[in-house]
Amino acid sequence: MERAVVAGLILATLAGLTARLMLPAPRAPFLLAVAAGVIGMVVGSPVAHRISGGHEFHAFKPESFIAGLVGALVILSVTRIITRRFAPDDRRLFS
Repeated sequence: MERAVVAGLILATLAGLTARLMLPAPRAPFLLAVAAGVIGMVVGSPVAHRISGGHEFHAFKPESFIAGLVGALVILSVTRIITRRFAPDDRRLFS
């Protein structure tokens, strides 16, 4: 059980870092990308399994990684929009 959790966290971290690399500069901070990957995986994987017809949640299926990646992309994009809107012009969170 512990190995599955650790492996799932590693896969979620990879999804977050991949999303960080997919977005154009300025890059999101490392920890924000990792957190976005974990949140994207936790929220997106059950939805992806429901859509694909999978009966049980499994972190090592391709749809789990894709759901985590899409979730991380959405979270990082929304975070970028919010920080640009409320940050002064001369100072941004992602620089």
